[in-house]
Amino acid sequence: MRFLIAAALLVPRLAFAQSLGPEKQDLKNFGGDAWSVWTSPAHITWSSAGVTAGVAGVGFVTSLADSSVWAWMSSHPNSIVMRVFGPIREGWRFPLYELGSGQYILPLSGALYLAGRLSHDVALRDAGLGCAAGHLSSAGVREVIYFSVSRERPRDTEDPHRISLPGRKDWSWHSFLSGHIANSMSCASFLGHRFALGPFEPIPYLYSAAIGVGRMADGRHWFSDTMTGALVGLAIGKAVADRQLGRLERTAPPSPAHTPTPLIRLNFAF
Repeated sequence: MRFLIAAALLVPRLAFAQSLGPEKQDLKNFGGDAWSVWTSPAHITWSSAGVTAGVAGVGFVTSLADSSVWAWMSSHPNSIVMRVFGPIREGWRFPLYELGSGQYILPLSGALYLAGRLSHDVALRDAGLGCAAGHLSSAGVREVIYFSVSRERPRDTEDPHRISLPGRKDWSWHSFLSGHIANSMSCASFLGHRFALGPFEPIPYLYSAAIGVGRMADGRHWFSDTMTGALVGLAIGKAVADRQLGRLERTAPPSPAHTPTPLIRLNFAF
């Protein structure tokens, strides 16, 4: 039933008969999508440079509120706002926040892919591949960041400026950037850009944002870590969706409305 509901919601933005193709091609496309994200700095354009500068700007501006946001959250555990996000935090009977981790995203993506293959549903197959590629891309970006720079988590220090260059392997120093929201936002962004979800489109974004707030409330990430992770995930998801849509456009059958009219040539010789 869950897959039937998912199939009903995942309406392709390009509507035409599509073939699944071989599994080998799926694997190639999956790896190519992740590789394109990892190598994107080598193909930077003025437009993408502006986006990168914007993300850095948002990270800097929000970092000015890191201490105040964490101080308020840690000192108001029983406020209405904090209670609302209780189900998405650590300690809840169901680990709903883990839908932002690879432990849950990858198995669910694999289940979607398998369901799409067995049912010959292109939308389900692409949904599984896209969310998995988004997670893999996000994880690769984070590992580079952790190797280069580390930041101590709020629950371990009150100083948001405790930064280590180069990075550390200690998990308590992996505050920047937030992995849970980067992972979940990449999947939400992919689904929103790849499929026409209609009135349901805000749901994945809102759930991802709730995961980010919950991780801040648990002292796992500073405010700026969360905002930066959300923007990075948003960009990754859109990049993967654009590549999938590009492949669909290239393999789309010619539209009858655009089929050239046969030309009759008459030759006269004197």
